[in-house]
Amino acid sequence: MEPNTDFASLEAKCLASARRALFRWAEVISVGVIDDLLALYAPDAILVPTLSNVIGEREEERRQYFENFLANGKIRCEITLRKKRVSRKLGTMVIGGLYTFYLQRESGEEAVPARFLFTFEEIDGRWLITGHHSSRLSEAV
Repeated sequence: MEPNTDFASLEAKCLASARRALFRWAEVISVGVIDDLLALYAPDAILVPTLSNVIGEREEERRQYFENFLANGKIRCEITLRKKRVSRKLGTMVIGGLYTFYLQRESGEEAVPARFLFTFEEIDGRWLITGHHSSRLSEAV
């Protein structure tokens, strides 16, 4: 096989793995089990969260953020748009896009539209989140 064909095949496999990891994250955040959620992150992952100004780079910071975030009650996450970039070295997959969190409030469901950028790396045979940036959208889409 020529190198471009090998790269294309490996790229497709890596992207599929990163995509599965992204949708797994959306599923786990909706279930709300904090330890399952934290297990999706690499130990040194950086979290730039949606509803906080504190940037977390340690598990205890990620735990504190997600404990507060999940305290909003039942949360649903719907991913509506994705763009991707693959490192030519195939070490890091980057997926950016839009998602909406649906938070259960006493007055009903509140939609929080946001943008995201996740980076994934295969570490010890598992695709883990190494970077996660999320921020509320400033304008309607």
